[in-house]
Amino acid sequence: MNVASPPKSPPKRPPIRSLLVAVLLLALGLVGVTLLNYRTAVRVAEETLRNQGISIGLGLAADARSVGARESQALQSLLSEQRSREVAFLAIVERDGTVLAHTNPRLVGTTLDDVNFLRVRETGQLTGGLVTLATGEEVYELTVPFHIPPVGPGGLVDVSRPRFRILRLALHTAPARQIVYQAQAQVLFVVVLVAVLLGLSGWQVRTLRRYLALQAETARQERLAALGGMAAVLAHEIRNPLGAIKGLAQFLGERASGDPTRSEMTQTIAREATRLERLVNDLLTYARPRPPDRRAVELAPILQHALALAQPIAVEVGVVSRLEVAEGLPPVMADPEQMQQLFGNLVLNAIQATPQGGTVRVKAIDGSATSGRALPSPRKQGWIEVSVEDSGHGIPEADLPRIFEPFFTTRVKGTGLGLAICRQIAEAHGGGVEVARTGPEGTQFMVRLPVGGSTRG
Repeated sequence: MNVASPPKSPPKRPPIRSLLVAVLLLALGLVGVTLLNYRTAVRVAEETLRNQGISIGLGLAADARSVGARESQALQSLLSEQRSREVAFLAIVERDGTVLAHTNPRLVGTTLDDVNFLRVRETGQLTGGLVTLATGEEVYELTVPFHIPPVGPGGLVDVSRPRFRILRLALHTAPARQIVYQAQAQVLFVVVLVAVLLGLSGWQVRTLRRYLALQAETARQERLAALGGMAAVLAHEIRNPLGAIKGLAQFLGERASGDPTRSEMTQTIAREATRLERLVNDLLTYARPRPPDRRAVELAPILQHALALAQPIAVEVGVVSRLEVAEGLPPVMADPEQMQQLFGNLVLNAIQATPQGGTVRVKAIDGSATSGRALPSPRKQGWIEVSVEDSGHGIPEADLPRIFEPFFTTRVKGTGLGLAICRQIAEAHGGGVEVARTGPEGTQFMVRLPVGGSTRG
């Protein structure tokens, strides 16, 4: 017999996380270097202003020493001669804080007692920094100490008794600020560039993930198609001889009714043949699914019938089953036979997963008001949600991604087709099935079915 060849293994996934980390590191590096350049530009601008102020201050101090004997009038005249465009104002202050001369003559005679002045007076060291004037202009203010030797008797300069003065000057920051503005423009450009880079990277990663998801789904469909084809061939080859074995076993059982040993052996053969027949039917159902014959179906009778069929097994293992159906539940457009198979499989799985003394709950509600589900939404008005919940030990986290794969099972005698067929039936009706919750308290499967049905077959 011809068996479909297995699909090729999917190509190796590219390291998306490594690419994303590399892009983030590159972006952080660009931002870090740009911020470092900005801080350097600010320091360079302040140093430029400071050096310029010191140069102007030293020149004025030298001029002030040469006119030291003429005191405030000469100093005022000296400051009035300053026409530097970089200078916002100049002032020469006595040690006690009295302003001896100022580019604004109205301030002559006022007292200066700010923190910078007091610090310079106490330490004798110059200080400078950016300040905001009352006019709102930001200037670089420099406070410089210097000494003027007084004139002694006879007009001679007495260098042994120097007089302490403080020079206060403020410089316009506009020229130096050009350096800062250029650095700010560079920061803005890099931030925009990084934002664009991250946006493009995010879009590329999202596109790549979608491509990989489609690629994985295609590989899965190819693998399932190959498995389905192989299963269909095997089921077809096995079904006829299996039926013959089952029939002969039943015939021999009737003939050997007087021999307990032979009767038990033939009954065992018939039971195992019946189990294999169910497996073959499941294989054919999964490999060659029948399109659903939709009609208006009430779910309550179907759920009751599913629980009734599983009741003997539930009684045997000591499990209690309960059904809750919301009032006024609308019918769904579905295939009754397939719905019976869907919920029968879920109920049977729940009973088998529940220990003795546990409970299996089946609940059907109008799910139109719920949200946040990963299942597909119906195309028409509303949907029904049916939950099948057991009180077992939950599904191991490592098994969750594979529980809907065909032939995956953790039971010794399981076929691994029950949940795969459930998903196939639910999706054929435009709905879906998922594990809503699992853990030590039990597992809850959620089935969503659109009320109006779906055109998907």
